[in-house]
Amino acid sequence: MIKLIRNISGSTLFLNSSIASVDQAILSALNFAISIILIKTVSKVEFGYYSIAFAVVQFLISVQSSIVNTPLAVLLVEKTGVERQKYPASLYYGQFIVIIPAVCLGLVAGGFMYLYGFDPVKSSLVSAISIAAIGLFSLEFLRGYHFADETPLRVLKMDVFYVLLFMSLLIFSLFLNRLSIAAVFILSGICGFVVSVFFLSQRDWRFDLRTVKESYRENWRFGKWALLGVIVTHLQNYSLIYIIGALLGSAAVAEVSAARLLMTPLLLAQIGWGKIVLPHGSRLRENNQTKRFFKQQVVACLIFITCIIAYIVVMISLSGFLNRFLFTQGYVDSFVYFKYWGVFYVIFFIALSASYGLQVLKKFSILSKVNVFTMLVTVGCAYFFIQNFGIIGGFAALILGGALAAIFFWYIFAKEVLPREEDRPTSNIKKESYSQA
Repeated sequence: MIKLIRNISGSTLFLNSSIASVDQAILSALNFAISIILIKTVSKVEFGYYSIAFAVVQFLISVQSSIVNTPLAVLLVEKTGVERQKYPASLYYGQFIVIIPAVCLGLVAGGFMYLYGFDPVKSSLVSAISIAAIGLFSLEFLRGYHFADETPLRVLKMDVFYVLLFMSLLIFSLFLNRLSIAAVFILSGICGFVVSVFFLSQRDWRFDLRTVKESYRENWRFGKWALLGVIVTHLQNYSLIYIIGALLGSAAVAEVSAARLLMTPLLLAQIGWGKIVLPHGSRLRENNQTKRFFKQQVVACLIFITCIIAYIVVMISLSGFLNRFLFTQGYVDSFVYFKYWGVFYVIFFIALSASYGLQVLKKFSILSKVNVFTMLVTVGCAYFFIQNFGIIGGFAALILGGALAAIFFWYIFAKEVLPREEDRPTSNIKKESYSQA
């Protein structure tokens, strides 16, 4: 294992992972700052709405990722010559055939909600998310493309530009006393659009309807399963937020989300690792080195688990200070839930590591089927446990579903990669011929 760690640390994987970690740290700091500002400037109910809306936005981006970015990360390594430019270009422009009509429908829905007397906060959120969609999806695709192309330094440049622009507009809004939860989403969309236009202007990508059809037909072979997996995984991981919102109200969602806020750096680090490991693992797959990839995933998983546990211990030891510094009086009980989020994220990353491995192996259908089963267990238990045991019961359901997913994913990943007993050589002659093969 020590030898493997040294190999990883001296490889391109380590360099790209380091860049991705810095990139995710910057985005994490931005999300953290936004949440703290909102906690201190808007009501607890409004922050609850923001938490639910943020989950919805994450879901929409995950849908895009499943159909567009994840197949891109797995398949781009197979493209050469002109196809290496045509393929991502067709995916980028093709996505707007769906996005633009969806944005128009969202704006119409927000307008009807306002006219028919819905809560103005809710109607403004629907409109704000719709306005932000084009910029957010555009930027997210370009980030996914450069990760797939194994040029994460370009992603870092984009995100630094995005954060600086966003913070400038955010400070200006605070100065004018115009900051609201809807404004946060609108600003993020504007910044995403500006950054995308700037970096896209440096590429010679053109729209070709025929190529769009071919590329999405190729993507859909894997994307249909990835989409199912994303839907059920989102329902599983966010069932706590949605069911608490339905049964206990927006204020309870705010308390749980405030505790989760402290886990944001770990969540973004895990997502960042996925952006790097999918194209890296796909390259190893093409070189028939899946066993090596399996070992790297095991080592990376152990390293991340150690870091997560250390982070949780430090945060718990600083709980008194963090409560006073970060949260207002209305959130004094939020830190109670932090340790439960910590347990969940340890289990979540164990499952996620094997999930990335199965995506690299193009086992999207297996992933989706397992996710459907664990989602049904999680959502069913969450509804029952929250009704009977409150918020803690919801965490128990999350942890149970995550543990089941981790067990199934690692078992299938190992079974796909490691040689079975009947495949192993039984004599010196067979062993020699096996090694030559």
